[in-house]
Amino acid sequence: MRIMCTSGVLSRVTVGSVFTVAFATGFAQQQTTAAPQLKSVPMPQDRVVDSYEIYSQLLPGNQIEWGSVPRSFWLLEDTTKAEPPDSPCATGGMMNPHKAIQAPLARKTEFAEVLADFDAHCHDQYRLEASKLHVELPVRSLDEEGRKRYVSHVIDYMPPRNNIMQAPPTPDEFKGAAGMHSFTTIFFNRSHTLAMTEIGMYCGGLCGNWRWVVLERTNGQWHILPWPGMVTMS
Repeated sequence: MRIMCTSGVLSRVTVGSVFTVAFATGFAQQQTTAAPQLKSVPMPQDRVVDSYEIYSQLLPGNQIEWGSVPRSFWLLEDTTKAEPPDSPCATGGMMNPHKAIQAPLARKTEFAEVLADFDAHCHDQYRLEASKLHVELPVRSLDEEGRKRYVSHVIDYMPPRNNIMQAPPTPDEFKGAAGMHSFTTIFFNRSHTLAMTEIGMYCGGLCGNWRWVVLERTNGQWHILPWPGMVTMS
């Protein structure tokens, strides 16, 4: 279960402990329930260089919660997130970029190419290679079984009554990580000067958020644009 909010209007709501347990349990079960299967494939060569450059910039950045929390390694899902096969690219999903991102009027035609790339590839799931990420800390890739182990511990966890947002203790296997991170494919315009991806972080219980990031390459560097208007949080 995820709550969708417009950016800049996030608020914390006090709820009863029964709802809290149901929310956390439902989220964990959703994360471990089998979904329509996607077959992961190697990332196409024409996307590799720019994609890993962007991933390497965003992973240690401040685009999501806990980006600056002390950690000894990054915990990253080893495949990109993708829309389920039965979800239409242009209209499916809670955070569909056609709705969640608003490009300025003068840039809409240019950004339409990025959305067209999303519509053509939203079901594609690519394998991520930790060795291609250039970040200061080590990156540990987490496969499907590892992901299930990470999220399964929330089901039996009861958060303190006075702090329903507190995440469960990190399982011993993952000590040193601060959340489980994920990316979608990077979607580009034809000239690879505009790009977007959804970055996510889940840290257990009611702790986590997911948001789209739009970037523009100028003078050989990728710069984040303030176009996304929504964020999902749990």
